[in-house]
Amino acid sequence: MVVIKLIVRFAGFARAFRWAIIGVAMVLAGAARADYHESVPVLRIGIVETHVAAADPLKLEAVRIAFANALGIPVEIIRMGSYAALIDAHASGRVGYAIHSARSFAATDAACGCVRAFRSPIAADGSTGFRSVLVARDNITIPVAGLKVGYSNEASVSGWQIPHQAIRAGSLELPQLVRGGSVGAVIELYKAGKIDGFFAWLPDVPGDAGSDLERLFGGWNQSVIKTADPLRVAWSSQRIPYGPHTVHRSLPDDLVDALGVFLDEMASAAPGLLDVFEPFYGGGYVIPDPEAYRNVRGLVEALSGLESAARFP
Repeated sequence: MVVIKLIVRFAGFARAFRWAIIGVAMVLAGAARADYHESVPVLRIGIVETHVAAADPLKLEAVRIAFANALGIPVEIIRMGSYAALIDAHASGRVGYAIHSARSFAATDAACGCVRAFRSPIAADGSTGFRSVLVARDNITIPVAGLKVGYSNEASVSGWQIPHQAIRAGSLELPQLVRGGSVGAVIELYKAGKIDGFFAWLPDVPGDAGSDLERLFGGWNQSVIKTADPLRVAWSSQRIPYGPHTVHRSLPDDLVDALGVFLDEMASAAPGLLDVFEPFYGGGYVIPDPEAYRNVRGLVEALSGLESAARFP
């Protein structure tokens, strides 16, 4: 009887030991597969040449070195002449990591389904996106269809493409449109009384009503706007998140995790680097909702015209 018990105990111990060995082997195999230092010989980061960090070769090199040191692998930063070029390079896998606009990310996702947004920037005011708005003279109460509305140019996402999409969808009446050519020109047209209102954008801060007109255009040119007649918001779009940091789905998860940690710690560990890398979004980063960019998917049809200025959404 004692012998039988010993045999049973030994068999149980043998099974436990065998499963322990299998478990260790699985962990080691998983670790080997997950080690991006072995599987990714170089990380290529794509940015458009209008990105502020791309304007100064010394600053761009500082960014490259910081990424390489943080990740422990070689890093190349590739400047693209347009968002269309960035989309093509990212969708084809020629770059693994790209800094997109909201629209170029939506276009890349639509083209290949092979990219994912893993971080998006937070502005210094706490906003994580913006809303396209139609602002009109406060003392004019006629329907939108009766207004003379200014817009900057057809390349502006907030000033033309989003309102145009809303007009086509029937969620915004078609006003009489006046092309200004630039934001400054539109504001001057409004001051001169030649238009009743204009398309603009407002930062969207989580939990905020988002209707503070002192933050129109992110607070830009407020001294001029305040000298004109008071404004009211006549129409507002849905929230559009700021352009995301995006990776190709072929990149290993542990590399994406390391990139996320690096970006998350940048505001506290290297604020000077953040000023170079994200001069207009100084609040750090947030993990975006996978569906956050749904509202811009309808804007991908006319991508070839996208050459929006870096400062304005």
